[in-house]
Amino acid sequence: MSLAVRTVLFLALSASVLSAQTAVCATSAVPPIVRAEGLAERIGDIDIVCNGQPNTGLVANFTVAMNANITNRISSGNTLAGIIFTVDSGAGPQPVLSPPLLLTPNTLSFSGVSAAFSSQGLVSLKIADIRVNASSIPVNAPILASIGVNGAGLPLTMSQLVAGRPQSGLYAGFSSLLVCAQLGSPLPAMIDFADLISAGTSFSSIRVTEGFADSFQPRSGVANLNADSGERIIVSYSGFPQDAQLFVPDVIAGSDAVQPTAGGDFELPASGGAYAPSVEGSLLLARVNGAASNGAGGAPVYAPGAIGSGTVTFNSVSALSIVNGSAYVVYEVVDANNSAIESAQFPTFLGLAPDGNRQASQTSASVFFAPQSAVIAASATEALPRFRAIPPQPDCPIVGDCSTYLPALSLNTTSLQFSSGSSQATQQGVFIIHNTGGGVLNWKISVSYGSGSGWLSVDPYQGANDTAVRVYANPVGVAPGVYTGTLTINGGQYAGAQSIAVTFVVTGPPPPPSPTIASVVNAASLLKAPAVPGSLSTIFGSNFTGKNVSATFDGAPAAISFSDGAQINLLVPSSLGPQSSSQLVVTVDGTSSSPYTVSLAPFAPAIFSGGVFNQDWTPNDSNHPAAAGSVLQIFATGLSGAGAITGRIGDRDIPAPDYAGPAPGLPGVQQINLAIPPDLGAATASLYVCGMSPGAAPVCSLPIQLTIK
Repeated sequence: MSLAVRTVLFLALSASVLSAQTAVCATSAVPPIVRAEGLAERIGDIDIVCNGQPNTGLVANFTVAMNANITNRISSGNTLAGIIFTVDSGAGPQPVLSPPLLLTPNTLSFSGVSAAFSSQGLVSLKIADIRVNASSIPVNAPILASIGVNGAGLPLTMSQLVAGRPQSGLYAGFSSLLVCAQLGSPLPAMIDFADLISAGTSFSSIRVTEGFADSFQPRSGVANLNADSGERIIVSYSGFPQDAQLFVPDVIAGSDAVQPTAGGDFELPASGGAYAPSVEGSLLLARVNGAASNGAGGAPVYAPGAIGSGTVTFNSVSALSIVNGSAYVVYEVVDANNSAIESAQFPTFLGLAPDGNRQASQTSASVFFAPQSAVIAASATEALPRFRAIPPQPDCPIVGDCSTYLPALSLNTTSLQFSSGSSQATQQGVFIIHNTGGGVLNWKISVSYGSGSGWLSVDPYQGANDTAVRVYANPVGVAPGVYTGTLTINGGQYAGAQSIAVTFVVTGPPPPPSPTIASVVNAASLLKAPAVPGSLSTIFGSNFTGKNVSATFDGAPAAISFSDGAQINLLVPSSLGPQSSSQLVVTVDGTSSSPYTVSLAPFAPAIFSGGVFNQDWTPNDSNHPAAAGSVLQIFATGLSGAGAITGRIGDRDIPAPDYAGPAPGLPGVQQINLAIPPDLGAATASLYVCGMSPGAAPVCSLPIQLTIK
């Protein structure tokens, strides 16, 4: 589905009109903006107003088909809950008793719906509260409703409507990230918002901002009709030592409250916040007690009072449970102004005892809409609303403080040059990472090579803010020549990435020749074939002679049974499993070959030369033919995959060998005991062994000549 995919809602009416006069129907919808992160977003109501002969009726079957999954709650019998279908013949909307049935993941139907034209010849139909997976629709692309009539007498004045338009609903900002260091962070005797601020307890602030007016809605909001909760926001923390303590406010007053909640590091003065219920509403978030790690369940710890009940101030905080260095908190919108873009911010306080042996650690925090889910279809149990875990974009363009709080990555150089003899010491250099913006610049460094490998390294590979990074170019084992590499410094989502080009000139005598892989063949046929995990392969190449010879497939060691300067026989590791390819490396006395791509397959059988024995253990040949009806013992490799092993003699398939499996005492060799059909006469026939994975065609060996007497 491309970025231009539009959610198209097809409404087909199969109607038998009880009036002889043709009706004319006008269609309309009021398309809301929906959250692009949403998996169960409520689209606009579909209205159909028909003019016809007064005091007559019609019976119709309605089907709604969409190119995005319908995500209302579903119950027994594939009945969808929450969808409201009404008919108004002049006495007010009356519910349609026929339940909506989910026919396919994107199709619902109403059967046998009755409607009557009023004495003025009017009837109004409305379908409301259809929920769709808006996250499958590109941002700002329209959700289109195409309405068709598959019955006589119901022409439409408009066949296509816009039923919604997705936009990003959540943006976020971070004033900084908490650092757990040796000095720790003090806690006051009384743990509340004001005392934590007064005690100088370390904190960092998170700000959440609406992408459009009314993207944060309480449970009573229009978007949350028949929903389980209002919009929720989950904040996840990681990287904390187990002795750390985290505290967050129980209630957060938003930007348009009497006094917004703030820690004092996002321009607003430090305050636990103050709020007064009003007609127009103002943003207020309450911590959800008992919420699961995806943000579902539990209940808000605070509910707003009645309008006019006066101003309430907030000062309480709660400790978060830290498990394996991670914690989370869930907030629910309990009030909002649906005509303004609002934001809310709150500090996360860190309590940490001093520890002179503590290694400083950088923590992380992330923000998402909640409840989170991966269920993109109608569900009997998933929460409404629910959201994909889409990271929010920075909110500073909306708030207008990007230059103050977003980090910016700056490097003091774009290139580094080193030179060394092949037997000399490792060369060193330094470059500087600098944060020229605000907040905390968290960065990581990756190394890539234009030529050679393994000669370039840095210390440290990751860190925060301004740092001097040491660069090392190691000539040991590197042949003379000019080598290039690239250091990529990634400053994260906001700061982006920059690169440093590295050149390394190595002079001096060349190192010992590296082993070279020329081909990988089946150990029985010695023909090129895919390697089979658990079976035997042979490597041909050069420079394999040494005191210590090893081979690995994707780093997994292979058992070597024979090696000389040009050949290695080995057992392919069973741990490679169902992979389709692997990187083979041969290492001789510490010098490794270049990686060689080896194709893998579950079956690639071959029978060993001289590997067919008669029932009396004599080798089968022209001097020792096998008797019809006797059992052959065949030794092969390449049959260690999961599936069926079969045999074939001439044109006779033998689907059920007496035995097919590992040959006792011979790792990587498979034994197949095959009964010769008793009706076969004396002949020389082609013998095959085959392997077949479930659902795949059989793969057979090359034939071996079998003599039958």
